[in-house]
Amino acid sequence: MNYWLISDTHFNHTKLDEWGDRSGDWQKQLLEGIRQIPLGDTIIHLGDICIGNDSKVHEQLFGVWMETFGVMHRTGAINRHKAILVRGNHDKKSHNWYTEHGWDFVCDGLELIFQGHYLHLTHRPARPQGNTTWNIHGHTHGNLHRSEEYCDFYSKDYHIDISPELVGYKPIRLDTLMKNYK
Repeated sequence: MNYWLISDTHFNHTKLDEWGDRSGDWQKQLLEGIRQIPLGDTIIHLGDICIGNDSKVHEQLFGVWMETFGVMHRTGAINRHKAILVRGNHDKKSHNWYTEHGWDFVCDGLELIFQGHYLHLTHRPARPQGNTTWNIHGHTHGNLHRSEEYCDFYSKDYHIDISPELVGYKPIRLDTLMKNYK
């Protein structure tokens, strides 16, 4: 099983096209990237799923995942990937709402040990803490968006930005990402 990370999908956020921050088929690229995640793997979304039409987006999003991953086992259980949401500043629904709409686990931050590194997964860049080796986050859109929130502590020695603008509008495997940070 592999872990895949994605952030700031912002489905339905038409202003991104208008503002020139994203153009073309970026939403299609994000969905196609999600479709490529192999059966049984885990996707961790670091927040800001969509702007408006939440129910419809989740129906489409989990429809894509179930279309790709919804294979029935002999036992009758559906074998699909696991979906974890680390909520972002635009993810304003309750934890229950998100779990009722397809997410297996919902949180506001996630800490894990991966390949000997203590990782802190958040939406916004977080202050260094405890034994954490890296803070993997989105939110900045690759251009230090809203940098006043974190500029006093942000460091490339600690923070890893996976905003779609930086990783190519597709999920990135955690082990692939960490190869660059040994």
